[in-house]
Amino acid sequence: MAYRLTLTVMSPFSTETLARPLVGVLVYPGFSEFEVTVALNLVNRRYQVVNIGLSLDPVRGEGGLVVQPERTLEDTRGHAFAAVLIPGAADMAALSGVGALDSWLRDVDAQGAVIGAVCGGPFALGQAGLLEGVNYTVTFTAQQRATLGVFPEDGFEYRDVVRSGNIITAQGHAFVEFGLAVAETLGAVTNVEGARTFYRGQGNPGMPA
Repeated sequence: MAYRLTLTVMSPFSTETLARPLVGVLVYPGFSEFEVTVALNLVNRRYQVVNIGLSLDPVRGEGGLVVQPERTLEDTRGHAFAAVLIPGAADMAALSGVGALDSWLRDVDAQGAVIGAVCGGPFALGQAGLLEGVNYTVTFTAQQRATLGVFPEDGFEYRDVVRSGNIITAQGHAFVEFGLAVAETLGAVTNVEGARTFYRGQGNPGMPA
């Protein structure tokens, strides 16, 4: 009987993952789960969502949900992303001064991937220098933005959602509109108004009147 040796090249992603474009979501201590739920629920139908942590240690979100990161920043370096999502947090200290995150975000931006950041999430973009020459919004007051020192004031707009090139930013209260903007940009939703009605709790378009 003849035997054949099969060598499998190990990848940080499964075969199923590689079959669909990747959407990474940054999970870190205190991250606001609700801010990305709409976006993830919409894009997960067409994209492979990967939880990315600063380490592989489980993290507890703002609402108490414990999430196990699947990969780290280093694990995913060099892999192509369709989009990366950055939720905010009540305290952004966990992302302050994380040089590995800065360089990782610059790599993702250089790929031309969609980068979505909501509430305080744009803080990570500001640290990485990705808000220079970009219109954006963030849930910090003018005084807080000045104190943090990473936000170019001439680009700030107080609007629910601001799109500028490949970067989508949103106020924390606008998490539904943020999710719709990300999903629409990625082609993951066709009936935007129907999805808006559903996620705003105004009715289910799929149910009979």
